[in-house]
Amino acid sequence: MIAARSLSLLLLLAGFVIWSSAFIALYAGLSVGCAFGWDQAGFGPVSLLRALLVGIWLLHLLMLGALWLACRRRARQSGEAEPDRFLAAAALTASIAAVVVTLVNYAPILNLTICL
Repeated sequence: MIAARSLSLLLLLAGFVIWSSAFIALYAGLSVGCAFGWDQAGFGPVSLLRALLVGIWLLHLLMLGALWLACRRRARQSGEAEPDRFLAAAALTASIAAVVVTLVNYAPILNLTICL
């Protein structure tokens, strides 16, 4: 029972840990890419820097999607104890919020000017 609650607490935090990881990775990628001129290098129809940033973003969205599925499965399998059900539902809600925030916050990398 204690291990189940500990896992639910970890799942509760995991979505926004992944979101903050995306922030750090995108910020670092942008800084390094602008410093080395990757915004001028072509990579198919887009610049190398934009392809890198979109790749980082999509990787984090995939991780959040996997987390969402794990939280949904956990919410369905939560035990009879009220704290377990509450934590599982809270973790599911937090993972959904993390997906939405990651989509909204980082979507501008798709078409805004990258390096000034």
